Amino acid sequence: MKEIYKVIKKYGYMMSEQEYPVGKDAGIMLETPKGVFATKKGADLANLKDEDIEKTEMKQLPVADREIKAVVYSNTPFCMKCIREKKPFQAILDDMVQIIGAEVCIADGTAGAQAAEEATAKALENSAGCFVLTGIDSEGHGTGYTVTAGRSLYEAVVAMTVLEKSAEVFWLAQKIGGGKPIAKPTAEYMRENYKKNYSKAEEEIKTGEVK
Repeated sequence: MKEIYKVIKKYGYMMSEQEYPVGKDAGIMLETPKGVFATKKGADLANLKDEDIEKTEMKQLPVADREIKAVVYSNTPFCMKCIREKKPFQAILDDMVQIIGAEVCIADGTAGAQAAEEATAKALENSAGCFVLTGIDSEGHGTGYTVTAGRSLYEAVVAMTVLEKSAEVFWLAQKIGGGKPIAKPTAEYMRENYKKNYSKAEEEIKTGEVK
């Protein structure tokens, strides 16, 4: 258990050290051989204590891809803008294609927690990240959060940073007529190539953090 807590604390601190806020509801969920562990809602990621981490009733993460062992929840600034404006987008950056996928979509979780879980699982079938819409405020803006996933917490946190950067570029590009999305066949090839080759050696190290 101590090893599991240590890893979660490490990546919680990494999230808190970003140059932008990750949100008051940001959190971590990690599947391990000893079960699924998660940070409690509202926990201070910069200074996690053992009591801020709990074992859930889940036997495994609710995702189709069994390689995924970690999920990160966040409310980073430009991703939240996408949620507020209800704007999914296609990748215009190589690093998003490789680490996230060809596009990031909006999972409809407005019908409640179960609907959000099912929609998120579907959205993560072809992507390492998605936006989850949980409601519409009085001004017509979307509310919700971002989910990024990976084979390790390292990969899920990196996906969070890449998605926030990609969302920022997406919005900046709107000011000059919009960016040019990477063609889907090219994007799919780049993503698979990255998963099979470039990240393989690194991932073998990172997945070994929790036994």
